[in-house]
Amino acid sequence: MFDNLGFITLLQKGGIAVIVLACFSILSIGVMMERLWAFFKFRKGLKIFFPQIQKALKNGGMEAALAICDIDKPAARIFKAGLLKYREGKTAIGEAMELTAKQEMLYLERYLGVLGTIGSTAPFIGLFGTVLGIIRAFHDLAVAEGAGPSIVADGIAEALVATAAGLFVAVPAVIAYNYFTRKINGVAVELEGKAAEFLDMLFEEHK
Repeated sequence: MFDNLGFITLLQKGGIAVIVLACFSILSIGVMMERLWAFFKFRKGLKIFFPQIQKALKNGGMEAALAICDIDKPAARIFKAGLLKYREGKTAIGEAMELTAKQEMLYLERYLGVLGTIGSTAPFIGLFGTVLGIIRAFHDLAVAEGAGPSIVADGIAEALVATAAGLFVAVPAVIAYNYFTRKINGVAVELEGKAAEFLDMLFEEHK
Protein backbone atom coordinates (compact mmCIF):
# COMPACT_ATOMS: atom_id res chain seq x y z
CA MET A 1 0.00 0.00 0.00
CA PHE A 2 2.91 2.39 0.75
CA ASP A 3 5.38 1.22 -1.91
CA ASN A 4 4.74 4.25 -4.12
CA LEU A 5 4.80 7.48 -2.13
CA GLY A 6 4.88 10.02 -4.92
CA PHE A 7 3.41 13.50 -4.71
CA ILE A 8 -0.03 12.48 -5.99
CA THR A 9 -0.10 9.49 -3.67
CA LEU A 10 0.72 11.68 -0.69
CA LEU A 11 -2.10 14.03 -1.65
CA GLN A 12 -4.48 11.10 -1.81
CA LYS A 13 -3.31 9.76 1.55
CA GLY A 14 -3.36 13.15 3.22
CA GLY A 15 -6.88 14.07 2.23
CA ILE A 16 -8.34 17.56 1.99
CA ALA A 17 -5.94 19.07 4.53
CA VAL A 18 -2.89 18.22 2.41
CA ILE A 19 -4.58 19.59 -0.72
CA VAL A 20 -5.15 22.90 1.10
CA LEU A 21 -1.55 22.87 2.30
CA ALA A 22 -0.31 22.21 -1.23
CA CYS A 23 -2.18 25.33 -2.39
CA PHE A 24 -0.64 27.27 0.51
CA SER A 25 2.80 26.03 -0.51
CA ILE A 26 2.36 27.20 -4.09
CA LEU A 27 1.13 30.60 -2.88
CA SER A 28 4.03 30.86 -0.44
CA ILE A 29 6.61 30.10 -3.12
CA GLY A 30 5.01 32.65 -5.44
CA VAL A 31 5.17 35.37 -2.78
CA MET A 32 8.80 34.52 -2.01
CA MET A 33 9.83 34.82 -5.66
CA GLU A 34 7.90 38.06 -6.13
CA ARG A 35 9.36 39.64 -3.00
CA LEU A 36 12.91 38.58 -3.92
CA TRP A 37 12.49 40.32 -7.26
CA ALA A 38 11.00 43.42 -5.62
CA PHE A 39 13.88 43.69 -3.13
CA PHE A 40 16.43 43.13 -5.88
CA LYS A 41 14.94 45.93 -8.00
CA PHE A 42 14.76 48.31 -5.04
CA ARG A 43 18.36 47.75 -3.93
CA LYS A 44 19.68 47.84 -7.49
CA GLY A 45 17.74 51.04 -8.24
CA LEU A 46 19.13 52.75 -5.14
CA LYS A 47 22.66 51.61 -5.96
CA ILE A 48 22.42 53.01 -9.50
CA PHE A 49 20.46 56.18 -8.73
CA PHE A 50 22.44 57.54 -5.79
CA PRO A 51 25.70 58.12 -7.73
CA GLN A 52 23.64 59.71 -10.50
CA ILE A 53 22.00 62.27 -8.25
CA GLN A 54 25.32 62.98 -6.56
CA LYS A 55 26.90 63.68 -9.93
CA ALA A 56 23.96 65.79 -11.08
CA LEU A 57 23.98 67.84 -7.89
CA LYS A 58 27.71 68.43 -8.12
CA ASN A 59 27.78 69.34 -11.81
CA GLY A 60 24.39 70.93 -12.43
CA GLY A 61 23.03 71.94 -9.04
CA MET A 62 19.46 71.68 -7.80
CA GLU A 63 17.82 71.87 -11.23
CA ALA A 64 19.87 68.99 -12.60
CA ALA A 65 19.22 66.91 -9.49
CA LEU A 66 15.47 67.53 -9.73
CA ALA A 67 15.51 66.70 -13.43
CA ILE A 68 16.84 63.19 -12.93
CA CYS A 69 14.30 62.63 -10.15
CA ASP A 70 11.44 62.79 -12.68
CA ILE A 71 11.31 59.01 -13.07
CA ASP A 72 8.98 56.48 -11.51
CA LYS A 73 11.52 54.88 -9.18
CA PRO A 74 11.39 54.56 -5.38
CA ALA A 75 14.81 56.17 -4.85
CA ALA A 76 13.93 59.05 -7.17
CA ARG A 77 10.72 59.76 -5.27
CA ILE A 78 12.57 59.80 -1.94
CA PHE A 79 15.26 62.25 -3.04
CA LYS A 80 12.81 64.39 -4.97
CA ALA A 81 10.70 64.82 -1.82
CA GLY A 82 13.77 66.17 -0.07
CA LEU A 83 14.82 68.49 -2.89
CA LEU A 84 11.36 70.05 -3.04
CA LYS A 85 11.72 71.04 0.63
CA TYR A 86 15.14 72.64 0.19
CA ARG A 87 13.97 76.19 0.92
CA GLU A 88 12.47 75.07 4.22
CA GLY A 89 15.76 73.93 5.68
CA LYS A 90 17.65 70.79 6.53
CA THR A 91 15.13 69.51 9.06
CA ALA A 92 12.23 69.79 6.61
CA ILE A 93 14.26 67.97 3.95
CA GLY A 94 15.08 65.14 6.32
CA GLU A 95 11.46 64.78 7.44
CA ALA A 96 10.17 64.78 3.85
CA MET A 97 12.65 62.12 2.81
CA GLU A 98 11.91 60.04 5.89
CA LEU A 99 8.15 60.15 5.25
CA THR A 100 8.57 59.18 1.60
CA ALA A 101 11.00 56.41 2.54
CA LYS A 102 8.43 54.98 4.98
CA GLN A 103 5.84 54.97 2.20
CA GLU A 104 8.26 53.09 -0.04
CA MET A 105 8.94 50.63 2.77
CA LEU A 106 5.25 49.80 2.79
CA TYR A 107 5.69 48.56 -0.77
CA LEU A 108 8.50 46.27 0.34
CA GLU A 109 6.30 44.92 3.14
CA ARG A 110 3.51 44.03 0.71
CA TYR A 111 2.42 40.36 0.80
CA LEU A 112 4.63 39.59 3.80
CA GLY A 113 1.44 39.15 5.80
CA VAL A 114 0.60 36.23 3.51
CA LEU A 115 3.83 34.48 4.48
CA GLY A 116 3.22 35.19 8.16
CA THR A 117 -0.33 33.85 7.95
CA ILE A 118 0.74 30.70 6.12
CA GLY A 119 3.57 30.13 8.58
CA SER A 120 1.26 30.41 11.57
CA THR A 121 -1.79 28.54 10.23
CA ALA A 122 -0.22 25.69 8.23
CA PRO A 123 0.66 23.60 11.34
CA PHE A 124 -2.93 23.92 12.56
CA ILE A 125 -4.30 22.81 9.21
CA GLY A 126 -1.92 19.86 9.37
CA LEU A 127 -3.16 19.13 12.89
CA PHE A 128 -6.73 19.30 11.62
CA GLY A 129 -5.85 16.73 8.96
CA THR A 130 -4.25 14.59 11.65
CA VAL A 131 -7.40 14.65 13.74
CA LEU A 132 -9.52 13.71 10.72
CA GLY A 133 -7.15 10.85 9.94
CA ILE A 134 -7.30 9.50 13.48
CA ILE A 135 -11.10 9.76 13.49
CA ARG A 136 -11.19 7.88 10.21
CA ALA A 137 -8.83 5.22 11.54
CA PHE A 138 -10.95 4.58 14.65
CA HIS A 139 -14.12 4.58 12.57
CA ASP A 140 -12.70 1.97 10.19
CA LEU A 141 -11.52 -0.10 13.14
CA ALA A 142 -14.95 0.04 14.77
CA VAL A 143 -16.76 -0.94 11.57
CA ALA A 144 -14.43 -3.85 10.79
CA GLU A 145 -14.46 -5.70 14.10
CA GLY A 146 -11.65 -8.16 14.56
CA ALA A 147 -9.69 -6.83 11.57
CA GLY A 148 -5.92 -6.46 11.63
CA PRO A 149 -3.90 -3.25 11.69
CA SER A 150 -4.05 -2.93 7.91
CA ILE A 151 -7.65 -1.79 8.11
CA VAL A 152 -6.61 1.45 9.79
CA ALA A 153 -3.51 2.02 7.66
CA ASP A 154 -5.15 4.63 5.42
CA GLY A 155 -6.38 6.66 8.37
CA ILE A 156 -3.01 6.59 10.07
CA ALA A 157 -1.27 7.53 6.80
CA GLU A 158 -3.61 10.49 6.36
CA ALA A 159 -2.87 11.64 9.90
CA LEU A 160 0.91 11.40 9.56
CA VAL A 161 1.07 12.93 6.07
CA ALA A 162 -1.06 15.90 7.14
CA THR A 163 1.19 16.58 10.12
CA ALA A 164 4.34 16.42 8.02
CA ALA A 165 2.80 18.57 5.28
CA GLY A 166 1.80 21.26 7.76
CA LEU A 167 5.36 21.55 9.04
CA PHE A 168 6.79 21.33 5.52
CA VAL A 169 4.73 24.33 4.43
CA ALA A 170 5.06 26.36 7.64
CA VAL A 171 8.82 26.23 8.18
CA PRO A 172 9.89 27.81 4.82
CA ALA A 173 7.17 30.44 5.14
CA VAL A 174 8.35 31.48 8.60
CA ILE A 175 11.99 31.51 7.49
CA ALA A 176 11.11 33.65 4.46
CA TYR A 177 9.03 36.03 6.58
CA ASN A 178 11.88 36.57 9.03
CA TYR A 179 14.37 36.94 6.18
CA PHE A 180 12.36 39.63 4.42
CA THR A 181 11.72 41.43 7.70
CA ARG A 182 15.48 41.64 8.29
CA LYS A 183 15.98 42.78 4.70
CA ILE A 184 13.50 45.62 5.22
CA ASN A 185 15.39 46.73 8.32
CA GLY A 186 18.63 46.62 6.32
CA VAL A 187 17.14 48.68 3.49
CA ALA A 188 15.83 51.22 6.01
CA VAL A 189 19.30 51.62 7.53
CA GLU A 190 20.85 51.93 4.07
CA LEU A 191 18.34 54.59 3.05
CA GLU A 192 18.98 56.50 6.26
CA GLY A 193 22.70 56.52 5.53
CA LYS A 194 22.20 57.61 1.93
CA ALA A 195 19.82 60.37 3.01
CA ALA A 196 22.30 61.70 5.58
CA GLU A 197 25.08 61.64 2.99
CA PHE A 198 22.84 63.40 0.49
CA LEU A 199 21.90 66.11 3.00
CA ASP A 200 25.53 66.81 3.80
CA MET A 201 26.40 67.03 0.13
CA LEU A 202 23.39 69.20 -0.67
CA PHE A 203 24.26 71.87 1.87
CA GLU A 204 27.98 71.56 1.21
CA GLU A 205 27.36 72.36 -2.46
CA HIS A 206 25.15 75.35 -1.61
CA LYS A 207 27.12 77.06 1.14
